[in-house]
Amino acid sequence: MLRVYNTATRKVEDFKPINENKVGMYVCGLTVYNDMHLGHARTYIAFDVIRRWFEYLGYEVNFVQNHTDIDDKIINRANEEKISSKDLANKYIERTTDDLESLQVLPPTNMPKATDYISEMIEIISDLISKNNAYVTEPAPGALASDVYFDVMSASDIFGTLTGQKIEDMEAGARVAVDSRKKHPSDFVLWKGTKPDEPNWDSPWGLGRPGWHIECSAMSLSHLGKHFDIHGGGIDLRFPHHESEILQSECHTSHSPMANYWLHSGHLTVNKEKMSKSLDNFFLVREVMEKYSAPILRFYLLNGHYRSPIDFIDSNLKESVSAYRRLEGTYNRLLESNSKGSDKPSDLIEAIEICQNDFVSAMNDDFNTREGIAALFQLARVSNNYDFSELNLEVSKDLRNVFEKYGHNVLGLFNHENIDESLEAEIDNMLAEREEARDSKDWAKSDSIRDKLKDMGIEIQDTPDGAKWRRI
Repeated sequence: MLRVYNTATRKVEDFKPINENKVGMYVCGLTVYNDMHLGHARTYIAFDVIRRWFEYLGYEVNFVQNHTDIDDKIINRANEEKISSKDLANKYIERTTDDLESLQVLPPTNMPKATDYISEMIEIISDLISKNNAYVTEPAPGALASDVYFDVMSASDIFGTLTGQKIEDMEAGARVAVDSRKKHPSDFVLWKGTKPDEPNWDSPWGLGRPGWHIECSAMSLSHLGKHFDIHGGGIDLRFPHHESEILQSECHTSHSPMANYWLHSGHLTVNKEKMSKSLDNFFLVREVMEKYSAPILRFYLLNGHYRSPIDFIDSNLKESVSAYRRLEGTYNRLLESNSKGSDKPSDLIEAIEICQNDFVSAMNDDFNTREGIAALFQLARVSNNYDFSELNLEVSKDLRNVFEKYGHNVLGLFNHENIDESLEAEIDNMLAEREEARDSKDWAKSDSIRDKLKDMGIEIQDTPDGAKWRRI
């Protein structure tokens, strides 16, 4: 039985779908004004595996992940680059999509953009105003039209669903900006009146654009309805974003809960400090993948429970290289072996069964990828005692199936797509340089090139016909 930790109830619960054999899941996507950083990667890899596990269990998953393509940060960055907000957003949608593909994150079932749902947002806001859950204010300083705010006091019984906070305990200015136009300091914006030269859309309250929170409510409602199984995202979104989503969605639909289960991935820090450009510890995924391969980064981020905080330390990632290579090496040997033997080792057969049981138990225990990976390593240790070519064909198939089913299909590791032409050319050039070093008896340089190739996941085999290479 699958059990998941529900942020809303603060306990681990049996998972029960709304509709048999189907799962509707919404995960908050990126605000696309920059390339994806490590914290983003941690979240999206975690929910990718959660989605994969549901599919392994036989569920049909409607996985919705949005792009926030209008926001203050997008507008500011577009102005800096002297391009339109739309062009900037599309640029980073393409780049982050490429990054996620490199990390073996499966594409969502649906990937809506906020700006395609403006009419739906206006409809929800209008309904909230009619129900006295929202109100129109005077224009903000410098704005050309009115704002619309959600009235948190009108839904005081819902406030704090995820955090346990009470409205009366909220202090003005503590976590929200003080604004005299608000009825309560915790009221949040649904619609922002436009300022000169900003992207805008027509509305009953004048030209403007949506607030951040209302975007996700409109998109989740459009694709999953008023009641769905899982809402997920990083723990930093729990408040105020997810709390605000609950308030406006449940007041609009008159249905509670909006989602049965709320899942949140843990924080990612760098040397025990929050990532910050000012601290020079802000790592973009693309930067990390220039030094380490995408499978290694994915392995590193999965080698911990998705709810637990991860402290990113470069030395720890370096250690992950050798660990991942050992696991992948076992799988590669399986792929390359031609089992023609008759060996049916009882300890190996038992290890296969234990791994299957342990992996399933780990994943059914709130998607514990760390323990799942540990189960695969234990199987690798036992299996590496044997020559795979001497194994009975059935045993070999069972062994390979475990690594493919759990290591590749569920965890998304062991990417065996062809090496792209540019990398292949680089490898060939390095081999030629190594051959020249060997001819001149520069053994130190030859060994250095071999080590560099090994760090790239390439093993060199010197044969009578020259050096050959293969992935490890």
